[in-house]
Amino acid sequence: MNPSTTTNIETAASLISNAEAVLIYAGAGMSVDSGLEQYRGKDGLWTRYLDIDGHQIKYMDLMTHMAFDETPEQAWALAASLMKKYEETMPHQGYGQLLDLLKNKDYFVMTSNCDHQFQKAGFDPNKIYECHGSLRYMQCMDILERDTWLTPKIEVDSVKFEVKELPKCPTCGAYCRPNIYLFGDWFWVSTRSTYQLIEYINWTKEATTKYANIIAIEIGAGNTIATIRQASEKFVEDKYPLIRINPNDCLVKQPNHMGIDMGAKHAIEEISTLVQGTFS
Repeated sequence: MNPSTTTNIETAASLISNAEAVLIYAGAGMSVDSGLEQYRGKDGLWTRYLDIDGHQIKYMDLMTHMAFDETPEQAWALAASLMKKYEETMPHQGYGQLLDLLKNKDYFVMTSNCDHQFQKAGFDPNKIYECHGSLRYMQCMDILERDTWLTPKIEVDSVKFEVKELPKCPTCGAYCRPNIYLFGDWFWVSTRSTYQLIEYINWTKEATTKYANIIAIEIGAGNTIATIRQASEKFVEDKYPLIRINPNDCLVKQPNHMGIDMGAKHAIEEISTLVQGTFS
């Protein structure tokens, strides 16, 4: 560990210990240490191909509204396979250590992940904003229908890579698609996510009025789709400290921001150990 990383971990531990309120901003890198694939970058999920009937089909081409309209059996097969993996995967210990660091503090989580790992780790579901939606929910292909529903268990024929039965809208009987922001998506029903966004905005307004010591921790958020990075930077600006945890790109822009060039699990473990040993 280089000296600057050590210093930043020590500073981060001190900031977290003294904070009254903490905003967590999490990207795909938060889930990687649980064994879940990253979406972009080298060997990312969206760089891979499926061989279906002798045709090479890119994973990301199945994650479009058009795919759920034209080849729904295959598109849902991919979505159902991801859901199964998410359900079977236990959050890595960094989730629990992070939640323990937030004990007796007010917090809110914004994440681009649709894998439900924060909820499984015990974070308050009412304090989570899933800005790209969640695979646990589905929406009608008819976008005039604005409700969302829990996605039922879907069986996949692994040989044909097709689902055995497509999920249907409880209201009109039409086929459904996942309630996540798909590639090139003009048809995402953002009702559920918008409700979470309102809760996030209300929390930030109240927290900035109520608390003097507020910090943000950004974990595993990349630059390719910079939704999370932009959100964290917009909130903190030069007013609040930002701890950026990223093994590949932890550069920061403000003097009171710091980068820790580690993966999520390792960095949280180092910070947690220091907090327990020095500040407890």
